[in-house]
Amino acid sequence: MIKICFIDKVLLLMCLLAGAATATPNKLAPEVLKRASEIHAGFKGEKGRVAQFGDSITYSMAFWSVMSWSDPGKFLPDDEMPKTPKGKQWKSVIKGARDKGPKFANYSGWKVGNLLKSIDAVLVRDKPEVAIIMIGTNDINGEKVPKGYRAGLEQVVSKCLAAQCVPILNTIPPRLGHDEAVAGVNEIIREVATKGNLPLADFHAECLRLRPDKSWVGTIISKDGVHPSGGKTNLYDEKNLKDCGYALRNWLNFQIYRQLYFRVFEAK
Repeated sequence: MIKICFIDKVLLLMCLLAGAATATPNKLAPEVLKRASEIHAGFKGEKGRVAQFGDSITYSMAFWSVMSWSDPGKFLPDDEMPKTPKGKQWKSVIKGARDKGPKFANYSGWKVGNLLKSIDAVLVRDKPEVAIIMIGTNDINGEKVPKGYRAGLEQVVSKCLAAQCVPILNTIPPRLGHDEAVAGVNEIIREVATKGNLPLADFHAECLRLRPDKSWVGTIISKDGVHPSGGKTNLYDEKNLKDCGYALRNWLNFQIYRQLYFRVFEAK
């Protein structure tokens, strides 16, 4: 147990020091914004379309669908960026927030192999500007990282890049009884993000920061020890972010999307 806690703290420190973007409150690094601009250059797809690639943690309507009806701007701090798009609301800018199911490359029980078989159709049909990617929780059912996981994740990212779709990688959350496997998968996710200068929403690191020493069980993570907890998924105050796992994941990804929107997609 001491070894595992040490690994978690080291990975959290690595995340905070890495060149890839980290979750709240850090800004996207200049090299990440530059790379996003390169990926987006010449984009001819649907502006504002955000694809959701992953397993049940993405398939759940508790994730991201709130962007279709709730305004997160009121929870933003005062900074150098607008809280909302000029003359618009976020719910009118972000498209595809309720896209759920295999047709949209997210479903319960999926592993990286399932994702690889499904994303081509989404990238061709929907032409998303951004793809939020979280995959790996089911890959480690055997309590170890499969040999093909890294290659599979890299292929998922490559397909997005070829489609001029900016990927936002998400680390997987803590999973009860799978500490070492979770750490192994998240190390790969962070390395892929850092190597490619890609945005990273480090959900795992935020879970540990807000709920250390397994206090995430029954709070940010449901009592099943696997899935983020539900509840007020569009309430992003300090208290709720420590109690509602899906609110936390929505908030982390929204903050990254906001930076991409103002600094890349709508940058003059």
